[in-house]
Formats: sequence, C-alpha cells, structure tokens
Amino acid sequence: MKGKIIKTDQGWMVEHNVYERTPIGHKSWWETLPLHPDDVKQINKDAQVFDNIEARIAAYPDVEFEMMHLSVDPLGRDITTYAKLVNN
Repeated sequence: MKGKIIKTDQGWMVEHNVYERTPIGHKSWWETLPLHPDDVKQINKDAQVFDNIEARIAAYPDVEFEMMHLSVDPLGRDITTYAKLVNN
C-alpha cells in the first residue's frame, strides 16, 4: 500500500486513503495507522546519525507499507494494527 509518513502528538503515523465500493458508487476516506515499533526504532537510530530527521522525512513522506496486526497481550487480546514499512 502507499501512504505518507507523518509525525503527530501520538508519534509517527502513516496516513493513507481507503477506497470502498458501495452499491451506489464509491466512497473514500483517510485512515491513519501507527508506525510499527521496529520502524520507529530505526527512525530514532537514524536521528542520531542525520541532522533533523523529521525535516528529512517531511521532505519525502511517501512510503510503501503493509498492514500488520500485533497483540500486546499474551492472550491475543488487544490487537493493534500497525503500518510496517516495506523496503524497496
């Protein structure tokens, strides 16, 4: 999927457009998913190497990602959907 990586008060997110076919046509809306924790760790590592990583990301925000479902609960409850970046 294609989206844009953005930084919000809640942290790094990926925003993407969702399209749905309905009986009377189409509808679309923007959905925001939290960035996968591994990708957030990589951004934090890159921030130690590069100046102003936030500005660099904002200059080129387009990303490819996959939706990934992770449970933070050992019993499999409380599942969160993350945007996991795809390396090209």
